[in-house]
Amino acid sequence: IALIRICCSHSRKPDWDPYCNIMSAKEKEWIIRLQMIQLQSENPNLDDYYYQEYYRRMEAKLAEEELGMRGKREPPKLTTPYVTKTESYTPVVHIEGSLGQVAVSTCFNPRRAIDAVTAHCPHEELKDLRQQRLDVLKKIEKLFMVLLDVEEGQRMKAHVLGEGEESRLMERTQRKVEYIFSQFQNPCPLEAGDEFLPCLLVSKGKRLMARLLPFLSRDAALKVLRVVTFHLPILMSRDTDESLPVLYPPLRTVIGAVTFSQLIGVLKDFTASSPDSSDGSDCLSLACQSKFGLSLLYALLSQGERLLSSDVPLEPSIGDFETWTDTVFLVASQLSQSALVEPLLLPSNLLTLFCRYLDKRTVHQLKKHPNNVLIPPFCCLPTFPHFSAQVLVSVCFLFISFICSIFI
Repeated sequence: IALIRICCSHSRKPDWDPYCNIMSAKEKEWIIRLQMIQLQSENPNLDDYYYQEYYRRMEAKLAEEELGMRGKREPPKLTTPYVTKTESYTPVVHIEGSLGQVAVSTCFNPRRAIDAVTAHCPHEELKDLRQQRLDVLKKIEKLFMVLLDVEEGQRMKAHVLGEGEESRLMERTQRKVEYIFSQFQNPCPLEAGDEFLPCLLVSKGKRLMARLLPFLSRDAALKVLRVVTFHLPILMSRDTDESLPVLYPPLRTVIGAVTFSQLIGVLKDFTASSPDSSDGSDCLSLACQSKFGLSLLYALLSQGERLLSSDVPLEPSIGDFETWTDTVFLVASQLSQSALVEPLLLPSNLLTLFCRYLDKRTVHQLKKHPNNVLIPPFCCLPTFPHFSAQVLVSVCFLFISFICSIFI
């Protein structure tokens, strides 16, 4: 067999092509013409720069060698068939998911045949959401390391001897606190109040903010309070692990330091209608079903009552007292219609607040829901084992009716 192959190889012509019978002469001519058309270009210096530069250099070299005798021997050039000038090309691959599809004018514009477009599918959007959550968790982890240094510096403050060293330590601590507060905000918020929202939706972010609040300035802490009250519905709806109560102690401290005008601004955010609801009491109804929301509402009302009953000048803005009165009536109306949960902390001056503003009609409305409204304000009262719950509720009714009749 080897001998036969050797004989056959010697018998073949040297220019024999093993692929000569695959395509006919007509098909070869068609392929060659198509390739030549693809090489056609309206701007060869831009589309075929290297080819044109090669021929330019070759012509210059021949001109130098022949000393001006170039006309005797013309160098070979590529001649393409004439093609009519086409209209301005418009890429057709603008539809999502069409990457790789052949365009109509591929043979005339081979370099523009594929126009890469970014196609978004639900799987990629879900992946983007996971990546955003992962980025938020990484940021919180880094900020926690800085917060640990801040807390360590606060503990070292008691052991500092000199005033100069103490001032330097306070400056370093303040810079770190400002850095955490700036990094805690969303770099590209969609709205003005969404800057803390991505971190507050994470359980670890709530704990970070709860530990950071005591170190913040009064304005920064008030800003955090307003963000929490404005976005309270979405925070409560996504609080699956019930980690919102960790924010209550530091926020209650912030509420205790606000002025009357600032308190009115926070209450406006609290009672403002959510984007998904046309009723302004929607946020209040949701707050009454959450321990954190109801406790935050009680703390705001308690601070307002404390400011009004104190001798400190309030310096209110125009319309603050009207807004305060409307808010108290709105809260009382919502409390009379909602099934309340047990709050985290019940202020002792809420009874005085409601008795100051409630009329007899509202008292009768509250009597219809004794288990929902009247029991929470009297949770701080001592229990009497010899009396039934119905007797205690009746005593509460008589006490509130008596006080309201005096004020009215």
